[in-house]
Amino acid sequence: MSSIRLFFCGDFCSKSSTRPINVSEDLKRKITSCELKVCNFEVPLKPDEGYFPPQERERFYQHDDVPEFLKGLGFNLFSIATNHTFDWDDAGFLKTKEKLGDEAFGAGNYENAYKVKTVDVEGVKIGFLAVCFAAYKGVFDDVTNHDGLSCAYINDHKVNHVIIEAKKEVDYLIILPHDGIEYIDIPLPETMARYRDFIDYGADAVIGTHPHCPQGWEEYKGKPIFYSLGNFLFNSKDGYSYRAWNRPHWYEGLCVILIIEIPTHRISYEVINTKNVDNMGIVIDEAIIRCAHNNQLCNYLIDDEAYKRCFQQQMCTIVLDKYLPRFDTTFHEFTFKLTIKAAIHYAWNKIRGKNNGSDLWMQWFLKHDIQRASLLRVMKNNRLGHD
Repeated sequence: MSSIRLFFCGDFCSKSSTRPINVSEDLKRKITSCELKVCNFEVPLKPDEGYFPPQERERFYQHDDVPEFLKGLGFNLFSIATNHTFDWDDAGFLKTKEKLGDEAFGAGNYENAYKVKTVDVEGVKIGFLAVCFAAYKGVFDDVTNHDGLSCAYINDHKVNHVIIEAKKEVDYLIILPHDGIEYIDIPLPETMARYRDFIDYGADAVIGTHPHCPQGWEEYKGKPIFYSLGNFLFNSKDGYSYRAWNRPHWYEGLCVILIIEIPTHRISYEVINTKNVDNMGIVIDEAIIRCAHNNQLCNYLIDDEAYKRCFQQQMCTIVLDKYLPRFDTTFHEFTFKLTIKAAIHYAWNKIRGKNNGSDLWMQWFLKHDIQRASLLRVMKNNRLGHD
């Protein structure tokens, strides 16, 4: 054996049955050409009828036939360290873990959440560590409380030590972080610094998920870092007709094949553009515009001025439109523009029957380190329209 091939895809969720979903034959061949195939199993299965956890936010779940569908494609490893893993509390997690079996990793009791999943491929030991940001429920973000079930907290110093110790036991170590800001093309500097930390502590590659759109990638000290693979397929609605019209890259994803060259220990990679077609098909996307977009994303990471322009354009819009109106109701001096935004946000939540209480939402927001950093950066750089 001269090389080992590892396949990675992004976030997967299908609330509707997977029976109508077709995966193109050329993509299937790419998947089956690899010894290890890793999927980010974003959303849990729903527990038995009648169970409803006390949780004040939308609860996502996947159809019961999703594990069989993914395993039928050849996937044999499932990262379950996500912000939705405990949407249906312990009951949903335990059902998901039962259906996925030992091939699922990244959540459980404290020991299992921080445990490196090790797979032996013809004598070569490959380790996988999955970590997640602290938001909602299901992350051991309180380092003094190790009770119950949860996921490993990405910024717990314990993670650094786990990486150092794991490298004494495995030949190659892959970190799978679930973090970042949703729907934007670039990682924050804080995200880039943390993912590079993983390499500094001994990881051989970093494969990120959560933003629900592809982001750029780079080689740091000769090791690949992919900041976000985007969605492999994500349909959290009943049926297949819903379209995320306001998220331009929601239906685009990246798949990555890591190639470990055994004699030289070199790690190379192949990037595959994929596309979700009408929530019922996953195909390889060979459009030239996708390659050009990828090049632009990667260029942001090495061109400071291009990065700043993208940050100003995307981050400010996301933070000002999505986050600030809620904070303005409590913390910020009102301007006419921000008053209107806050009023619209309040009215829209009333129409949808959602709770407008801000305390719990603010707690969730502030616990997520990268979201908090995004708000602080926008406030510093733009002063929110004030002198």
